[in-house]
Amino acid sequence: MLPKNIPPAYFRPHRPHNCRRAGFHNYKAPGYYMITFNKGENIPDFSYLAGDIRSSENPPAAILTEIGELINSKIADIDRMPEFEIPNYVIMPDHIHLLWRVKKWLPRDLGHYVAYLKAQSTALWHERLGTDPDISLFTPKFNDKISFSDQMTERFSSYISDNPRRRLTVMTNPELFNRAHRVRILDKEMDFYGNFLLLKHPIIAAAVVSSRYTEEERTRYEFAWEEAIRTQGVLISPFISEKEKTLMRRGIESGASIIRIVPDGIGPKYKPSGQEFDLCAQGRSLHIGPPRQSAHIDPLSRSHCLSLNALAHWIASHPTERMTLLRNPRLPE
Repeated sequence: MLPKNIPPAYFRPHRPHNCRRAGFHNYKAPGYYMITFNKGENIPDFSYLAGDIRSSENPPAAILTEIGELINSKIADIDRMPEFEIPNYVIMPDHIHLLWRVKKWLPRDLGHYVAYLKAQSTALWHERLGTDPDISLFTPKFNDKISFSDQMTERFSSYISDNPRRRLTVMTNPELFNRAHRVRILDKEMDFYGNFLLLKHPIIAAAVVSSRYTEEERTRYEFAWEEAIRTQGVLISPFISEKEKTLMRRGIESGASIIRIVPDGIGPKYKPSGQEFDLCAQGRSLHIGPPRQSAHIDPLSRSHCLSLNALAHWIASHPTERMTLLRNPRLPE
């Protein structure tokens, strides 16, 4: 057993921090990216959240602090550059998401310009507030997600716009993250345990391994798995085969999140065990499955496995139709 002050090896803070670049991609190329970087340690919040998650007249929003306003002005400077456009962004209390468009080929990698934005924001902070010049507003490096289609660009933009609502949902409904609730997917009601907002993540890949894939299908799915792992996205699967379990372990070790489709269903006292319980507590895991009232478990048939795999593929490929959250049938009105 590890000492109490040492986290397990698979622990990752639930915040975007994976900074590996995609080796297959030229970051000087035109395109759309979702760029994320985080507030430095002991730096005051960039914003605070206000609004009501149930109100259309007062929707959730990030209200900028003085530091947030300074950063906002530097984002506007980037947006005015001829090489770039920032069509959407949000300055959250402890991190920033930008939908960053590169309009034409760059003389240097995009990372140079992200570093420039961070440096300019920090310099303005020092100038205006007389802070210690050796302290940066931000943690080192940044996370990028590359758009490969118009649909993915729209998905990134929606994710950015929805950030304040998602954060307020977590803050105002913490019970959703440690008790089983019910969701409707397609025409099926299913129970879930963990972070249901993972179903709204912009990058979800079906981690289903099959010998029946064509070469084209295998290439496409492997690319989706690797991109989800690289960007700390989400892998969804029943994770039955050894190859799928290996893929899941690699994703967890790299900071990705997991949606497990539970073949036996989820009973009233269901809880994930071991590592996946800790991942749920971090907001990095969701278990979904049909409601189960009985302790009896039917043998796992091939047809049932195929139906679970099909559900994983459907959820991964239908970002706007993934779920309807229902009232918890086990709690009073």
